Amino acid sequence: MRLKNTKIRTRLLVVYLGVILAGFSVLTIIAGGQINTAVHAEYEQHLQDEIRLIAQGLASSITTNSAGQVDMAQLQLTLQSYEPQTEGKLTAYSPGGAPDNGPHNSPGADPGPTARKGSFFNMPEMETALRGEIVLVERNDDAGVDTFYTAAPVGTAPQYNVIIQLGVPVSNLNGIVLQRWAVLGLGFLLVTTVALAAALWLSHTIIQPLYRLRDSALQLSQGDLSHRVNVDRRDEIGEVGVAFNEMANQVQSMLEEQRAFASNTSHELRTPLTAIQLRAEALIDDPTLDAETTKRYIQGIADEIARMSNLVQDLTLLSRFDAGQAKLGQEEIDFVRLSNNLNQQYALQAQDKNISLIIEVRHEPILMSASISHLTVVFRNILENALKYTPSGGSISWTIQTTDAGILCTIKDTGQGISASDLPHVYERFFRADKAHSRNIPGTGLGLSLVKSIVDAYHGRIQIESEGAGKGTTVTILWPTHVTITG
Repeated sequence: MRLKNTKIRTRLLVVYLGVILAGFSVLTIIAGGQINTAVHAEYEQHLQDEIRLIAQGLASSITTNSAGQVDMAQLQLTLQSYEPQTEGKLTAYSPGGAPDNGPHNSPGADPGPTARKGSFFNMPEMETALRGEIVLVERNDDAGVDTFYTAAPVGTAPQYNVIIQLGVPVSNLNGIVLQRWAVLGLGFLLVTTVALAAALWLSHTIIQPLYRLRDSALQLSQGDLSHRVNVDRRDEIGEVGVAFNEMANQVQSMLEEQRAFASNTSHELRTPLTAIQLRAEALIDDPTLDAETTKRYIQGIADEIARMSNLVQDLTLLSRFDAGQAKLGQEEIDFVRLSNNLNQQYALQAQDKNISLIIEVRHEPILMSASISHLTVVFRNILENALKYTPSGGSISWTIQTTDAGILCTIKDTGQGISASDLPHVYERFFRADKAHSRNIPGTGLGLSLVKSIVDAYHGRIQIESEGAGKGTTVTILWPTHVTITG
């Protein structure tokens, strides 16, 4: 599998690098074409400007004889001073008259600049120069070498004394073009190398963290819940790593909670089942039991069955809220009547324990939209906890107020209270504060978990406060549904 992934990664990298090379190659070709055109235009303009400047320089140095003819020998000497700067060959023509090839040179020697008289032998640049204009022409010279020719008149129009011709081999321009292409190619290699190096580095910095994330996910899926990703960067991949660690924490916490939940559930079920089994066996196997003991055993079995039934109901309701499958009620309920009914149900139990149970609520109906069974579960659990943990002679007060946010209920008792270390855990399933003193108090530890699930489902808010052990507990519940007050 890893080998296959490596092959895929290599192919993708090759494709990516190929795209980069192709892109830079196309850009280089386009840029080269533009450079080629620009160099040609620049070089042509340079030759025309050069011949124009030479013509202007010669205008003040031309001498004529008594007949008004140009001294071609003197002109040849002057051209010799200009020609080394042109990288070409300068020729002076005097319009009209017989051609004059000037002095003869020895074989194999550079003839240098020449001055001639006569016709222009079908030379367009010369004909254009006679009109006072400058043009560049490309043609072969007498030796068959491809050459650029341009010419400029010297003197004043319309009768020019001399026409200066410049011939430069096209190979000079080709050399310049090759130099520009060499610079462009060097730049292409440099930019491509940098781009490829950057691409390789970027792919490495992106792919390697992703591989680490993949390996961490595999370890997590294999049961190593303690494994975490080492986050050493602050970009998007680092944010993914942080999110992965948070997810791993949540998964680990959820699984640990599920294990504890399963363990606690089995324990809570095992206890009543054991009691039922022992009493049932005694009823079956012991014929010496009297009627009173038999009745007590049967009552004990009934109590344990009721306890198991309540536990199963609480677990079922809690699981529905956890899964988001609990249907929230839309019944119209008079909260004043509901609270009075609950107060009456627990008044006798409070009286038996010598506990003062007081409810403070207005007499006018408070109508709200909810499920009466859900409301009953919430406040029955709160009241039962207050009664179970409040000693004889204590008191419980239930204050109900209406606010703009909804119904605010405060249930305060003078019971055994909750220590600061236990307060953060009161909503955990099967958690019971001060377990040593709670063994003889009935309950499963699911009540507050179920209360919070219901209140949260209705977007309410619950808060439990206590100043410490022996200092009582205050439970505040805000039910933020729409409240209609009539009266």
